[in-house]
Amino acid sequence: MIRKCDDRDFEAIYETINDAAKAYEGVIPADRYKEPYMPKEELRHEIDAGVEFWGYEENDQLVGVMGIQDVGDVTLIRHAYVKKSKQNQGIGSKL
Repeated sequence: MIRKCDDRDFEAIYETINDAAKAYEGVIPADRYKEPYMPKEELRHEIDAGVEFWGYEENDQLVGVMGIQDVGDVTLIRHAYVKKSKQNQGIGSKL
């Protein structure tokens, strides 16, 4: 199920982003990859700047998120993450 995320989902969004990013360790240049990949302060800044997260749920668990932001006449996809164990199953495409 796809649904709009809210403040209650902050921790689940944070966990999803950082779990998903582990798939890119060693692929992303070392000077760009860090742990956590997106610290809580950065996530809060993104949300405060107008990024709206939508989530994909399975069994009441958030397993994928997409952050979008309206800028003028366009909507930007700012973030797209699927938990590492759920990648390559079409969740990102559904989001």
